[in-house]
Amino acid sequence: MPHALPFFLYIVVLAPVLLGHQLGDGWTFLTPLGLFGGLGALDMIIGRGKTGGYTDAHSPAHRLAPMLWLPFQLALIVWLLFMVSRHELTILEIIGMTLSVGAIGGAVGIVFAHELTHRMSWLERRLADALMVSVTYHHFCVEHVHGHHRTVGTPKDPATARFNESFYRFFPRATIGGLISAWHLEVKRMRRRGRGPFTWRNWVLSGLIAQAAMYAVAGLIFGWPAIFVLAGVGLAAVFQLEVINYLEHYGLERRRRADGRLEPMGPHHSWDDDHRLSSWFLVNLTHHADHHMRPGEPYQRLEQVEGAGKLPFGYATSFLFVLVPPVWFRMMNPRVEALKAAHSI
Repeated sequence: MPHALPFFLYIVVLAPVLLGHQLGDGWTFLTPLGLFGGLGALDMIIGRGKTGGYTDAHSPAHRLAPMLWLPFQLALIVWLLFMVSRHELTILEIIGMTLSVGAIGGAVGIVFAHELTHRMSWLERRLADALMVSVTYHHFCVEHVHGHHRTVGTPKDPATARFNESFYRFFPRATIGGLISAWHLEVKRMRRRGRGPFTWRNWVLSGLIAQAAMYAVAGLIFGWPAIFVLAGVGLAAVFQLEVINYLEHYGLERRRRADGRLEPMGPHHSWDDDHRLSSWFLVNLTHHADHHMRPGEPYQRLEQVEGAGKLPFGYATSFLFVLVPPVWFRMMNPRVEALKAAHSI
């Protein structure tokens, strides 16, 4: 139970949002600055260490940590739309608060949705659906589990960043390609069940309808500006997700064996990080190699594995380097080559 408590640290992200709103003006940008500046600095101070590998952990607290976030995320979004509808914010403050709520939606909401969509429980998977609908990216629940985990490290995977591919080339390929892949996966699933694609049982289609309904309701209740704010929240959240996708497998490939089949996922097909604060905050998403080798394992059981690629900095700092391609390539390309050489890729 005690080792479950750090995974509730996400509650502190509400503080900069509320403080930024209270102070107003440029202070409304406090949350993204804190997430990617403050968290990165604290990663270096707190350092590296064990945050997972608790094989006997069956505490309800571990399960509840990601499940409890949904009401906070929905409340933040509704609160923001309400303030916009009441004309309580300047244009600068609307932009700042939109980025702040979107930043939390990506750094916390999508990370928790990722954890929940891998669970077998109907309730946990529906919570993941709701979280992803709220940031206009529901198809991720289909594509990530049934697409990315099967094709990662290959040209077929839109979420695997290629060697020397900048994030700005990767982003449109990942977002558009992910939706197309998810649609094809659901069409195939419907065909196997003897149904056409245009049915509510198609999770991609039902997700798109739910998102359209969300925008319609937001526009009717809070006015047409709410539609653009809601889209901004989603864009900020998805931008963060795809930066993380980019850095988790950058430049790594899976070989085809003599029989034409792909080699199984190994430690050297993912980039890991063992900074404790990032790992607690992101519920061990940072133990990414183990997650791909054991995708059904709850986050508290994931651990650093021998042979995985190691990021030189925590996720928050790496996020910033990704945004400057020449710096990212200079930092990571030698590491990609070294990891490939070590495993004869």
